[in-house]
Amino acid sequence: TDLPSRLPTTSSSLYSNNISKFLLSAGPMTTKDKGYYDIDHADEAVRGMLVLENGKMMWPAPLPPRPAVSATKEEEKAVEPAPIDYRQPYVDGAKTAAYLATSCLAFGAIAPNPAFSSMFTTFALSNIIGVQVVLGVSHALHSPLMAVTNAISGTTALGGMHLLAHSQSATATALGAAATTLSTVNIVGGFIVTTKMLDMFKRPTDPPEFYHLYGIPAVGTMGLYGLGSMSGAYPEMDSAAGTLAGLLCIGGIGGLASQKTARLGAVSGQAGVALGVASTLGHLSPSMGTTASIA
Repeated sequence: TDLPSRLPTTSSSLYSNNISKFLLSAGPMTTKDKGYYDIDHADEAVRGMLVLENGKMMWPAPLPPRPAVSATKEEEKAVEPAPIDYRQPYVDGAKTAAYLATSCLAFGAIAPNPAFSSMFTTFALSNIIGVQVVLGVSHALHSPLMAVTNAISGTTALGGMHLLAHSQSATATALGAAATTLSTVNIVGGFIVTTKMLDMFKRPTDPPEFYHLYGIPAVGTMGLYGLGSMSGAYPEMDSAAGTLAGLLCIGGIGGLASQKTARLGAVSGQAGVALGVASTLGHLSPSMGTTASIA
């Protein structure tokens, strides 16, 4: 830019403007008489700049008088602190615990079948785990946290895959395809944004990182799962793979608790989502045509 070449002109303009304002304050601005200058000692700017007047040293200017101190001061009345009720927090906590316990039992009473109870248990535990994990994330990493959770929430693609695999109408197929496509964009974009954000925290002096090596166990795990699933001898392997995928996703969010483990958390989340997609495909065991439509 041409900033250095413009600075002399700007500084000269500011200085000349100050000088002209000073002269005007001693002239027409004070006397209201054009061409007549008066040294007004009551003007702080003029008096502060005055050095000699009629051969008399006038510098430095006298200090302005101190503000008058009020003779009478109202005595500050001591405010008595309100009494602290140490018992009330425990009462509130006991009420909350009672409400929570009663609500859990009420859900058990109205549960129509064991599947409902199982889903309620999963829902309740996932809420507790999610809150505790997110609360542990440092404030500086909240933006990468939002990107990671956005990517992990893209596992709604699994529901779209189920819908495509069991679709009986064109409308269901279209909705399943749209859900799978949009969720996939969410997953890929979320992890890309997370990586870009974490790169902003990386300094040139940081040691080299080799997080790509975690891809070896991730690929190996999915390979073992694929072999076990295709063999048909291990029907519960789908559930185990889904559990592992969930743990990896939770670890991905928990890894953002500190800068040292943030990148490992991102890798864990990516592996968890990939294993979740693989376990869903293994559970569905779709035909070639269905697999092509999902892809």
